Amino acid sequence: GKSTLIDALVFALYGKVASQDASEDRLRSAYAGPDQETVVDLVFESGSGIYRVRRTPRYERAKQRGTGTTTRQPSVQLWRLTTPDAPDGDLMSSRLDEAGAELQRIIGLDRSQFVQTVVLPQGEFASFLRANPEDRRGLLQKVFGTVVYEQLQQRLERMRADVTRSLDDRRRAVSQSAARFAGAAGLPPEDAEQLTALAGAVADDGAAVLQVTTGHIDRLAAEALVAESLAVVAGQERATAQLALDQARTLVAADARRAALRTELADLDLRAEEHAHALVRRDGARRAQAVYPCVVGAEAADRAVTDAQRQVDRATTAAPLDVRALVDAFADADVQRKTLTEERETCTALVATLRRLVELEAELPARHGRQRAGAAARAAKQRERDRLVVTRGDRPAERVVLAARLADAARVAGGLTAAEQMATVAQTRLDAAGDVQRLTAEVDRAETTVATFAARAQAAVATAAELQRLRIVGIAGELAAGLRPGEPCVVCGGVEHPAPAPVDPHRVTVEDVEAAELAREDASSALTAAADELSVLRQRLEGRRVATGGLDVQAAGEALASAREAVGAAMAAGHLEHLLSTELDRFDRVTEQMDAQVTALGVELAAEAAQLSSELAQLERDEQEISGSLAGARSVQERVASLTGRAAAIGVWVDALRGLEECQAQRSVRAAELAASLAEHDFDGPGAVLAARLDRLALSSLEQAIAAYEAARSRVAAGLAEQELAGLPEVVDVDVAGARSAHDLADARATAAAGDAARHRLQADAAGAAGVELGVALRVLTDLVVEAAPVVRMANLAGAASADNAEQLTLATYVLSRRFDDVVAAANARLVAMSDGRYELARSSEREDVRARRRGLAMQVLDHRTESARDPRTLSGGETFYVSLCLALGLADVVTAEAGGIDLGTLFVDEGFGSLDSDTLDVVLTELARLRDGGRVVGVVSHVEALKQSIPERIEVRRCADGSSTLSVRA
Repeated sequence: GKSTLIDALVFALYGKVASQDASEDRLRSAYAGPDQETVVDLVFESGSGIYRVRRTPRYERAKQRGTGTTTRQPSVQLWRLTTPDAPDGDLMSSRLDEAGAELQRIIGLDRSQFVQTVVLPQGEFASFLRANPEDRRGLLQKVFGTVVYEQLQQRLERMRADVTRSLDDRRRAVSQSAARFAGAAGLPPEDAEQLTALAGAVADDGAAVLQVTTGHIDRLAAEALVAESLAVVAGQERATAQLALDQARTLVAADARRAALRTELADLDLRAEEHAHALVRRDGARRAQAVYPCVVGAEAADRAVTDAQRQVDRATTAAPLDVRALVDAFADADVQRKTLTEERETCTALVATLRRLVELEAELPARHGRQRAGAAARAAKQRERDRLVVTRGDRPAERVVLAARLADAARVAGGLTAAEQMATVAQTRLDAAGDVQRLTAEVDRAETTVATFAARAQAAVATAAELQRLRIVGIAGELAAGLRPGEPCVVCGGVEHPAPAPVDPHRVTVEDVEAAELAREDASSALTAAADELSVLRQRLEGRRVATGGLDVQAAGEALASAREAVGAAMAAGHLEHLLSTELDRFDRVTEQMDAQVTALGVELAAEAAQLSSELAQLERDEQEISGSLAGARSVQERVASLTGRAAAIGVWVDALRGLEECQAQRSVRAAELAASLAEHDFDGPGAVLAARLDRLALSSLEQAIAAYEAARSRVAAGLAEQELAGLPEVVDVDVAGARSAHDLADARATAAAGDAARHRLQADAAGAAGVELGVALRVLTDLVVEAAPVVRMANLAGAASADNAEQLTLATYVLSRRFDDVVAAANARLVAMSDGRYELARSSEREDVRARRRGLAMQVLDHRTESARDPRTLSGGETFYVSLCLALGLADVVTAEAGGIDLGTLFVDEGFGSLDSDTLDVVLTELARLRDGGRVVGVVSHVEALKQSIPERIEVRRCADGSSTLSVRA
């Protein structure tokens, strides 16, 4: 139906049809085939740009295979376009949720608000007129962009709540500070309750509270001064008693110390002889300690000489026999050692000269192997070079054959462009020949149709003419039937009617003539359309005949097949040409590589021959040198090993002889040192030294005991000589207990006085600090009261909670009410004309419902005929339609004029025009025409004939015979 157009537009933007209660199932046509997609594709423009949305609904379609249905899931795609005619643009989203949110952001309205301001569907175009104030508030806030006032009002309410909480917190802080002062000052319960009550009642000034606290602080400070004076006196009395007690204790302690020192002196006198023996023992141990290293050194030198002699004996036994015989020939030890040294140096020098020959001897097997391997490799390279020379001689003939094949393929491939052109021409002629066959049949059918419609048109013309003639013939009877005695005749004016014409019972009526005329017009229109179609078909047929080039379908098909074969052959030749060209390039590269390889192999063979000859000559010279250095050994390595062992044995013997001489010399030195040390420290021999010697620990213990005895005698003598002990009488008599009792009594009195003074001072200081804290809390409260006053006043004014707000409207409601007044005024400018001055809209500040939270956006209809206010819901259908239309147009005018949040440049109205009388309908159409002339797009969905005739640009929806529908665009 017609409303499907509106549903498609709303569905494209919001995924739901225009009517709130309608189902999306109506979007899928029952006449759609299984392969036909149900889709809406919409291009629209808003203030932020040009967009295209393509959306499909969820629907069940028949399965392409088998029976039953399958579900097609909904989908959406959203693009941003550069121009409305752009085929494609930037894809913004293909997700249902994401695209839905983005579309609502672009348009600025949700679906319910969109169908109240832009699209007015059947049954819902009056929803804004009949909406409750809260719903009307949401729509107006969106279209006018006044959410900032709502946010400002909410922010003021939050600020008022914040300062109120702060004031409560500060008042609680003052009460808590007063309670802490009462506790710190130790006030009696009645005084504390009085101070707390006084602090809780503070509003703007805390002077009375401060006066009370200052009095208590001064009183506590005076009491603290008195207590501190008493504590000073008690402290002096305690100091005097402490001095007397200390003197008594000092005398008693000195007497006890003198008695202890006298006892210790007697014990030291008993140990005097033991101390003298210890001194003698210590002196002998110290002298033995100095001689003992010489005794140990002499004994070690004797042992070293014995060990060295054993080493000489072992080395002599291990030396070669010829060397021992050579040494035995000399009796002098120095000559023997010199002879052995010379023999060892001779062996070492000979080994050094043979080291190089050892390395040459070890390398001989590897060098012989390299000679054999080099000769084999050179023979292989020679064979490879001979093979390459033979192969290279055959390549020129092979290249001639390959180049000839390449030239043949290039010649055939060069005809590809001409072959493709011939194929294109042949395809065009084949298509034209097929069209000629089809159009010939269509022309035949169209000629038959034209003939049929011509016959029908002639019959309709004849019928209409005959009925018109019969109508004229029978019109006298109709006129006579209307004559009345005494009334003038409409034809001649006479009042007498002597012979009126009879009424023909089979007369032709005006309706019959009109029906025949309509049939004639339909037949003529059908004939004209059929003739136009036949003319078009004939022109197309003639054009396609020229395009065939005189060929029928069979000849054109054969020509196309031949041309395609030529194209295929040329393409195959082109492919072969590419392959052969690549192959020829590769062939030439391989030839060049073979030439370079033959040359390189020749150079390598010459170099290797020279190198092998040189290495062989050197090998023969080294083998001769090795043979001349064997001296009877099986190998140079064996001779080197023999000489190395001989030198080592001689070296051990020489070292042993030298060591023995050194040890004997060292023994003589140690013996002389020992004799000198014995004489110096007055010892008879090494035995006496060992007898007098003490180890380090024993000597240290002995010395510590001697030092402890001497220190004790010195300490006791010094203590008894001190003035404190020397001046004591022999008998000391002191009353320590009495002095202690007197001190304890004075100390108790001083401690109590000091505690009382500290308690009074602590209480006074605590009260002073609490008083300062209370003063600060009072000042903060006073400052906060001053700061909070304007915030609370503005919040109460914006929230309709102030006596200054005479209308008791919130800030957001006040702003919307002013905008709503403009909307109502703009609507009334049209409504007065449409209702012929009867109706006028008015905003009401009264609550439409006792449960309504806010007021100011209610609406009434003023009926100037009865001079009464009516509820909009009491209007009739036609009245509701044009009142709602005026309200929607007024809303769009105000939004456009004020550049609000939304640009309402389009309006769609679905039905409602049939409920208007002809005069009101004319007024409505005039208003819509004025809107269109002003640049707005106005879409009307209606079946009213007057609308069809007055709107030149339209989409006509027609029902087909099978129950489906189709449309055509008139523009």
